[in-house]
Amino acid sequence: MAVAERNQRPQTNKAMQPAQRGYLPWVILTIGISLSIVAFVQTKDWEQSVTHTDFEILSASHSAAVYNELSRHLDASAALLGLFDVSSQIDRRQFTQFTTMLMANHSDVQALMWAPRVAANQRADLAQRAAEDGFMNFHIHDVGGNAMADTTSAPTDLSPIYYVYPEKSNDELLGFDLMSDPAYRGLLETARDSGQLTVSPPVQLNLKSGDRMGNGILLVQAAYLPDADLETVAGRRAGLRGYVLQLFRIGDLIEEALRESAVLGLDISVVYGKDADDASRNYFHSSASRPNHIVDPTSQTPANGLQLHIPLDALGKSWGLMFTPAPRFWSNHQMWTAWMVLAAGLLLTICLTTTAILLGRRTAQAR
Repeated sequence: MAVAERNQRPQTNKAMQPAQRGYLPWVILTIGISLSIVAFVQTKDWEQSVTHTDFEILSASHSAAVYNELSRHLDASAALLGLFDVSSQIDRRQFTQFTTMLMANHSDVQALMWAPRVAANQRADLAQRAAEDGFMNFHIHDVGGNAMADTTSAPTDLSPIYYVYPEKSNDELLGFDLMSDPAYRGLLETARDSGQLTVSPPVQLNLKSGDRMGNGILLVQAAYLPDADLETVAGRRAGLRGYVLQLFRIGDLIEEALRESAVLGLDISVVYGKDADDASRNYFHSSASRPNHIVDPTSQTPANGLQLHIPLDALGKSWGLMFTPAPRFWSNHQMWTAWMVLAAGLLLTICLTTTAILLGRRTAQAR
């Protein structure tokens, strides 16, 4: 009995071998496809990681260039404030000479201004000094150009723009009382009470339009009397001398900052808003890699989820830069490697499967 069983086992094994060889191509095909998909997914993740890293590096580089240019503007305001800190009397000629030097390196500045603190009973004296400087038609007016009521019982002090450079392109700003407009009054009061640089929301370059959404930024710094108590809000209010103001064009600042990095393949939007998701676009810089630099910013949607918001901390929490990739960026990051790995894996799998099938047939024929 045992001898008969031993004689039957080889026959049984021989009968099973063809069946096992029939399953082999399917095993190779299953394993090959699975490994190809795993390799594809891992390679694609690696490619996306590299692309995202390069995108973040380029965005940080552009952001640093904008920040460096912005720092020059902040330095200009600080220098002008220093002029009024070191002298109790700055006449129009001194102001013009100093701001001429500052403007030599700032073609994107719309205006540098001085707005003194003026009590209601000092308005006539201010107009007389302006007339002595050659501004015979100088008068203090509100945002609509209307002359302020001539009264000595005004509840608040005035802050009319008294010096402005350049004068020819900004003569309509002379005499504009910033305190007469609620939006600007809040900005000046914040600068006065904090003693820090205060940055406006987007403004029109003439400061007068009722539509505040413009393409300008107004920087405000308060100047104080030499003996002012700067440790308390009450002391800063009592010791206020006036305001140094700088109005510049957002678009020109961006173009100046990115002049040396124009073809790196990123589109940039200057946005304003407390929440990056709800921020409004104020200016759009299309990548110089685009033909003719022409693009409709409203038609641009983040490709592959690539979008990065970087706050402009120097301007407060509301201003920021939004970066999106342009065609030049994608031409340098085409991400074909994962598909090549998948194609190579599937091709190898087909070859091995075909070989297994042919070998199985030849073996069957030989038997």
